[in-house]
Amino acid sequence: MLRITTIDSGATTTFRLEGRLVGDWVAELESCCISVKTADPTRKLEIDMSDVEFIDEKGEALLERLYLDGAELHGGNPFMESIIARIVEHLELRYDA
Repeated sequence: MLRITTIDSGATTTFRLEGRLVGDWVAELESCCISVKTADPTRKLEIDMSDVEFIDEKGEALLERLYLDGAELHGGNPFMESIIARIVEHLELRYDA
């Protein structure tokens, strides 16, 4: 289960996630992000994962795509910070080669 709370502030939309970013919930988060960017392509996205307990491979792949598209990823806890660091490192290795 994943709870997605949308917070609009100025030119930024923050998605606050609580629970597990797995399975069908990955597609739900992607749908939320697409809706916001379709309505306003200049809008900045932030993903707050302070209360995320687990992320599967599909979830990590989505976060990677969002990061590449300019979204800011916020961990808020050691587990999520390590996931974000791994995503950033993976992308740096991929695009620096």
